[in-house]
Amino acid sequence: MLRVPSFQKCLPFVLVAGFAHSQPVHKPLGDASHFTVHDAIWSEWLRAAPNLKVDALPKADRERYKLTLQRIGAPGMPKLLPPELEIPTIEIWEAKAKEAKTPQERFTALHFLNRLKSPKALNALDGLKPEDAKTWPKHLYLDANIATARLQGGEVSKGLQAFLNALDKEGKVEPVRAQAARLRLVMAGKEKELLPLVPATPGAVISLMDAWNRAPWEQRKELHPGLNALFVSQENHAVLGMGNTDIRAALGLGDPPSFIPPGLRSGLFQRWLDGFPDGTVSAGVLDWLNGGFRDYPPIYIQSWGAALSRSPDSMAKAIAETFLNGYEDPLVRTALMPSLKKWHSSAAGQVQSALLQGSSPIARSAAIEDLPVAPADLDALTQFTWKDRDLEPQQTLIESYSRWKLPKEKQIEVLKPWLQHPDWACRYLAYQQLLKLDLTTPWPTAPEPNEREKALLAEAERLASAGKPLRLRITYSGKRIVTLRLDPTVAPINVANITMLARKGFFNGRLVPRVVPDFVVQMGSPYDTMDGGPGYSVRCEDSLNWYGPGSVGMALSGKDTGGSQFFITTNATPHLTGKYTRMGEVEDLDRAMKILDDLELGAKIDRVEVLK
Repeated sequence: MLRVPSFQKCLPFVLVAGFAHSQPVHKPLGDASHFTVHDAIWSEWLRAAPNLKVDALPKADRERYKLTLQRIGAPGMPKLLPPELEIPTIEIWEAKAKEAKTPQERFTALHFLNRLKSPKALNALDGLKPEDAKTWPKHLYLDANIATARLQGGEVSKGLQAFLNALDKEGKVEPVRAQAARLRLVMAGKEKELLPLVPATPGAVISLMDAWNRAPWEQRKELHPGLNALFVSQENHAVLGMGNTDIRAALGLGDPPSFIPPGLRSGLFQRWLDGFPDGTVSAGVLDWLNGGFRDYPPIYIQSWGAALSRSPDSMAKAIAETFLNGYEDPLVRTALMPSLKKWHSSAAGQVQSALLQGSSPIARSAAIEDLPVAPADLDALTQFTWKDRDLEPQQTLIESYSRWKLPKEKQIEVLKPWLQHPDWACRYLAYQQLLKLDLTTPWPTAPEPNEREKALLAEAERLASAGKPLRLRITYSGKRIVTLRLDPTVAPINVANITMLARKGFFNGRLVPRVVPDFVVQMGSPYDTMDGGPGYSVRCEDSLNWYGPGSVGMALSGKDTGGSQFFITTNATPHLTGKYTRMGEVEDLDRAMKILDDLELGAKIDRVEVLK
């Protein structure tokens, strides 16, 4: 058991002119004539800038220095994001839509206007002609964005339709994406019928269930409870319902393939449960849930627990109590909390108290978030949370001081010690909260790097100085391989971190906890959920490199909270540009996209290897 650290101030860096370090772990940063890779990495790690004369630097050093200042984020530093990305507005993006010429510009304007709910989103595609289909990037899919634009009042012109028809002839329309978009339009009455049925592959089922779940419940309530017929258990393998042609046809699905990955059933089960809104989970559904799901990983039990809380039937109480007595896993007990609060408040209080003081940081984070007011033993909880290996409970607690509406003086009192926490992410988050209370709050100093961090920074410098891409091979169960090409010249610290974790076998045997069709596949959690990390955080290294299809980025819960979780985009995601560290992209996009598009939720990562 780790000893709870005291709230004495940690030894800060001694910053002198030129930003010299208090220990000889590196040379002073920058001089009158150069700003090296080494200087940039350490400046970004320390989150403070050396005082240099930019005009005296060589061009390459000057560009490096400029990007470094933009990444630091300290008061007075230049901003990385242009106005259209930092604070997007309909006016800005409608103007950009009129000027858009390239596929990237058009897609980005369409995407942002959809997010801003503009009825003029399709203006971004004005002027496209059938001959433009030949040069449109194959994996820059328009289906979902066009469906969203239509649902928000947009109309497809004859010219745009001609372009889309040509795109189809060029083989650049992916059938599952097109069917998912059409399903949304049919459910909304914008189209009369679905496209020809698509094979019921794992990716197709998840995509179409996601599209189905976006429709109003009134349109789904008759068929939705029967969607469990899509997945039945046979010898512990997932088998899509062979005989349920009516159910499949309603979603636009044809026959299933001969091979279905083991474990698919649990992912479909989660999607099915997520499609039930409050007050719609019947006793029949609960009875069906009550058998056979005890061995599922916590991520699926989370959906199961949420479904119990949405039930109007008192049978949920008996089921929650049964599972409460049968499960010791704190993550499972966390999933039961919403149901227990509704059906068994005394048991919920006992479970919450145990989770607050238990060994699971993730469960503690959820328990803190569930507290409506500050606990009587707030100081004890703060000291207990201070030592957690995962960032989530610390982040939740720091943000809860305000949510609990503590007096301003008390908030300042409890926040100030966090400015000296050994993890920079805690210091930065505390600074953000204190700034709301006191505009004179000084920018925090970075903690002295420990031995692991010194090794990380040395590896980052080595990789960035070499200037060569670094390749990681991910092998999923079923010998499905996706290779990443990471760029240490753009994100040296994050690439070095992922590389070092891979060499230690950190990712081997883990599950994929997030699959969002036409958006991202996310992995890297040590808990097989979307929680947790390696026990530390790393700095963001944001850039304006575009998040196109197949981009690899770091998952975050706030600035500088990266760790081990990363994602791969399965379409362009322009709103992530400059806000999530982009480390590189997949190799062989055609091959990789086929695997990622059909990856089941909960797919197993056999291993991640660093290639020479």
